[in-house]
Amino acid sequence: MQTPDEWLADFEAKVADLQQKATDFKQAVESSATTRTSPDGAISVTVAPNGALTGLALTDVALGGTGKALAEQIMALVVAARQSAADGVAQAFVPIGGAADVVQHIEVAPESTESIEDTKPRRRVVADEEDYSESTPVYKNNDSW
Repeated sequence: MQTPDEWLADFEAKVADLQQKATDFKQAVESSATTRTSPDGAISVTVAPNGALTGLALTDVALGGTGKALAEQIMALVVAARQSAADGVAQAFVPIGGAADVVQHIEVAPESTESIEDTKPRRRVVADEEDYSESTPVYKNNDSW
């Protein structure tokens, strides 16, 4: 059986280990931000660990083709960068208890091909659990107004 001093020392060691793992995890997630550049160096994209596009750089060479080709190149780089960032975030879980064989390659869904008109914000309808609009109010003495 442990003495109180041994228990406290063991507990403090566990807390210090958890603090170090939390710091390492935070750094690993933050370093999962990724930049991808086209083979010719004309396009560069950067995504955050959550997949948000945080940077886009185009050279004059990138502007030499069609708009459609440019958009396709940009999207391909964004998808690749998001995949890399997702892999980095997934790997950050391994040291804090995620088994390496469980943390698998995360597939990032490709961007939607909806047109801008199809992506207009839609009004969100929130339904109450029960609709009391047709019921008569009941009061403490069962009297109605």
